Amino acid sequence: MREILVIGGTGAQGLPVIKEFARLPNVSLIEGKQDNQEDLHKAFKGVYGAWVNTDGFTIAYEIARHHGHADWDENYHWGHNDAKGRIADYILAQGQAGMKSSVLTTGPYMNMLWDGMFVPTQEPDRTSVWANPAKSGKISLIALEVVGHDSLWLFKNLPESAGMNLKISTDEFSFADIAAAFSEVTGEKGVHRYVPLEDAVTDESTMTWRQNFSAWWKYWGEGRAEHRDFTLLNRIPPESSSAAMQQQQAGPPV
Repeated sequence: MREILVIGGTGAQGLPVIKEFARLPNVSLIEGKQDNQEDLHKAFKGVYGAWVNTDGFTIAYEIARHHGHADWDENYHWGHNDAKGRIADYILAQGQAGMKSSVLTTGPYMNMLWDGMFVPTQEPDRTSVWANPAKSGKISLIALEVVGHDSLWLFKNLPESAGMNLKISTDEFSFADIAAAFSEVTGEKGVHRYVPLEDAVTDESTMTWRQNFSAWWKYWGEGRAEHRDFTLLNRIPPESSSAAMQQQQAGPPV
């Protein structure tokens, strides 16, 4: 029986992976803590493959580069992506001899349009307003429901996927596009209103909202992200749409 180790299976990206993989025959889930070395050694021993969501908040390397050691603009770099990108480069640099490795790169969640910081506010005249620091750039949005499906594709297509950084996206939109689509579908007025970062909502916890997301908004909101290869993505059958989700709900995990 082949086992796939899932690290980060309780997060926003990991949950759809668990739901997708748990439907398969000959696949079981291993529970453990990613900060416990004993758990990790036990978990990795004898497994067929692993899906790992990396920790994105180790930033000393980026700070060193920002202070003159390389061409680096901190305005467009942040912990969410940089540390993960560095680890992804390291993983793929090891080559494919002995163990096959792939990377799955996501983007902002399309799901945040109804549960998160992309939810619009409604004004007294019923206008729905997306007020945020995004400018006119296209954002590669990903529906979380397809993360598990695309992860499974990597495992099932090793001759092609080994060594690949599969950068997934459902589609690319600006917030002006989103507001226009809302107006077209609902018949109600929707607009995007640019809000400078200094005026955005803050959270006075250990790391403020502005500290955490300033570069995030600049990078995505100005369209600086690398465009996704939709020719490749369209070759991955959309099996994890409603039909697959209904099948998943029909029976217990294997």
